[in-house]
Amino acid sequence: FFFADLLFTLLPRRRSPPRSAPPRLGVGRLRVSRISMREALETLVLNPASALTAAVAYGLMLRSGATFGSLLNPWALSLPLWVAGYLAVRMALLGFVDGFVWALAPRLPALPSRVGPKPVFQHKINATDVAYLIVNSTVEYVFALQISHLLWFAPLVVRAPTSLSLLNGPLAFWMLLVVDDMLYAPLHRAMHLQAVYRWVHKHHHRNTFPARGYIDAANEHPVEQIAALCLHWVAVHVVAHTAGLHVAAVLAHFGVKALGACFNHTGYDVQLRFCGIEYSVRAHETHHRKPNTNFAQYVMFWDKLMGTYKEYESGVKASAAAAATPANLSKPDAARLPAWADPAVEAREGRVTERPQPRAG
Repeated sequence: FFFADLLFTLLPRRRSPPRSAPPRLGVGRLRVSRISMREALETLVLNPASALTAAVAYGLMLRSGATFGSLLNPWALSLPLWVAGYLAVRMALLGFVDGFVWALAPRLPALPSRVGPKPVFQHKINATDVAYLIVNSTVEYVFALQISHLLWFAPLVVRAPTSLSLLNGPLAFWMLLVVDDMLYAPLHRAMHLQAVYRWVHKHHHRNTFPARGYIDAANEHPVEQIAALCLHWVAVHVVAHTAGLHVAAVLAHFGVKALGACFNHTGYDVQLRFCGIEYSVRAHETHHRKPNTNFAQYVMFWDKLMGTYKEYESGVKASAAAAATPANLSKPDAARLPAWADPAVEAREGRVTERPQPRAG
């Protein structure tokens, strides 16, 4: 799906639509430079978070007696079959997740923040983003292999259709959403700690107003992706050992989680509330605009418990529409950029960098 979307970068693009137009999905023009390629290498390899993740993975493999090959290929597939499986998973996600979002999203109302007089800031895709997306698509595929192997062989998962019950089906599905977010929200908050943020989560927050669906959702450091999937793995085991777990509940959770992540990174106003589940694209956009709020994804109870929940605000003043003249719309809007970004560099070069720090003394 990502590679198919990148094809659109080869086509000529019109100027960004005003904020009164519905948000558009897609990656926009691809910007590849030596700076972004070097950044990709440095942040992926020369990064203490990457080194720590590799060390933990190596230690766990030694303890369990697993090999690197069994980690990447638990089904012992041949290389052609492994690659074919990767392509099949990508195409399935393209049809189910991205296809569903692309088909439904234009029929939905835009978020209030996307219908003001000025276009919202969009970080342009560069080589670092492409590198992260490629690595993360591979991480997702390896996790799919591991979870499918677990679902096929593990005795803790019920597989027979006739064994589906209220406990291991609907209740287990609800618990997967609750437990997964219970684990993820504190991890997400920890990624905003100053000592961690610059190494892992900062990249994902380059976009204050995400709008490209999966592209913006998966555009994160692979360490973050691995950590979130590990918590998903833990949630599966927690629910399996409490309420019981049917394979149908796991598959339903996968589908809802994938769709939720995609919609969370569009500009469309999707809201869903049932049995304590509070899913809202508004909540996640608020997190991107005010990063120390709304760390959960589906169960905002965890943010209310941590004192980090914040109600949605459009950020568009009533007087802004009256001032929407062509001259004003053409001016750079530095306030729409992330707080740490240098608006002069973005206006001149189309990329986001940090503001230069004043010299001491």
